[in-house]
Amino acid sequence: MNDSLEIAGADRVAGLAARPRKRIVVVGAPRDARRLLRDLHARPVPIIGFIDAGHHRKRGPRARDRHLAVNSRANPLPVLGDIDRVDQIVEIAGATHVLVAHSRPRKHLRPRLARLADGGVSVHWIAVGGEPPDLAELDLDVDAPAPVLRPTSDPRSIAAGVDRWLWTDGARLAKRAADVLISALLLTLLAPLFLLVALVILLTDGGPIFYTQERVGQGGRPFRIIKFRSMRSDAEAATGPVWASEQDARCTRFGQWLRRSNVDETPQLFNVLKGEMSLVGPRPERPVFVERFRAEMPDYNLRHAVPCGMTGWAQVHGWRGRTSLRKRVQYDLDYINRWSFWLDFRILFMTVQHVAWGKISWNNSPTPRKTEP
Repeated sequence: MNDSLEIAGADRVAGLAARPRKRIVVVGAPRDARRLLRDLHARPVPIIGFIDAGHHRKRGPRARDRHLAVNSRANPLPVLGDIDRVDQIVEIAGATHVLVAHSRPRKHLRPRLARLADGGVSVHWIAVGGEPPDLAELDLDVDAPAPVLRPTSDPRSIAAGVDRWLWTDGARLAKRAADVLISALLLTLLAPLFLLVALVILLTDGGPIFYTQERVGQGGRPFRIIKFRSMRSDAEAATGPVWASEQDARCTRFGQWLRRSNVDETPQLFNVLKGEMSLVGPRPERPVFVERFRAEMPDYNLRHAVPCGMTGWAQVHGWRGRTSLRKRVQYDLDYINRWSFWLDFRILFMTVQHVAWGKISWNNSPTPRKTEP
């Protein structure tokens, strides 16, 4: 009996090992791809990346390390490249399936993608906006061994492909490691300043020293942000929740200096250390405003696909407080789409310039293109 079980178990393991690994690439315009990926969300489908058939971008640093924000509860999907290089990308990725998301006929893509089918890659055309695709009909395997890159004739292409796909997870780990190290270091260095600010607040306006407020973070999860109290304790008793302004009458005299110098934001380093925030990312907003902005802008919720930050791409360009919501979302989504480890450090450097000299004009910063709803 035991021998039979062992043989059956061995046969099952051998059968699983013999089954080919399914590696799925999504092709389409960003808007169509988002619709398809939302239908597939929460299903164990091994999607490894996205090929953009809607926009053409030049090669170079700005064209690499792009991501497609799908929804607020899923990590952005790596953008492997544009449709002009689909043959090379599919080969390097070792893709077995290509899902073409489309909302209208795309006849110009059919000859190009037909060559993939001739090479043994399963190509499925899926019309978005209707019924979700039947995964069983598409024969998409989910319990398969770890992926392996296919060999290709161009060693430089292999290196570029490996670097891009490893960079995605590696950069996220590096981002979190940098958050912990930098926030711990800054909290240590700023401890005397924290003590001085706390004493001034107590002596001039009494307690409490800190002000906590509920904000919406990554994945729509609420948390309590920490700041030095710059306003009166009863600041919103009469007005209710309102956006803070530059010359806010609710601020105390010392609180106005805290606001101008941005010192009131420094306790958020504790939020970063706890993992509720990152040093760089879209600024978190209050739940009451999130609900309002979601209704006004369909893309607003995509900001929650990544960790929120103490500073962000929109803030260093002057889009903060009572400024254009559309511009803020535009810059936030541009940050998500082009996110990389080095972009975070660039924004941190720009933040220092912004805080120290009020600089918000950057000649070498690309204007983010209009985001799709």
